[in-house]
Amino acid sequence: MMEKKDIIKALRVNHIFSLLSAIIAIVVFETGILTEGVLANAVSDTVVYVIQVSVVMATVLLVPLAIKGFTGSLNKKVGRSEEDYLKLFVKKSVQRIFILFIVLLLNIFVYYGVGYEGALYCGILALGSLIYSFPTLQVLNQYLEKNSEAASKK
Repeated sequence: MMEKKDIIKALRVNHIFSLLSAIIAIVVFETGILTEGVLANAVSDTVVYVIQVSVVMATVLLVPLAIKGFTGSLNKKVGRSEEDYLKLFVKKSVQRIFILFIVLLLNIFVYYGVGYEGALYCGILALGSLIYSFPTLQVLNQYLEKNSEAASKK
């Protein structure tokens, strides 16, 4: 079994990689390597509209799922052995970071590719959620404490 500090370090690497990837995507568009509005010029107005609605819906559905679903799924599984619960915590943390990362990248590409400002605001929401989800040892210990309390009551 890995140490708690090693688990948090691994989760932080995933988290920081997600943020750096988003920054790189922004830099690629801002420096002109990829031109802004390239997608809007390549497809019809109807497709652009569908993309705009899709990115907003993806953000509205996936950000709360990533945040609340993380807590809900861990709270449903309390009472397991510490090792099993720790594995579940890692799995759910990686899933949450990945979902928020995908939503953030999607919004960046739609904002720059289509020029839709709604994607900018949704991207800011996804970025804030990703920053909020920064893995800490304190959060891990709180979940493990809840789990051990539930396990001792069984």
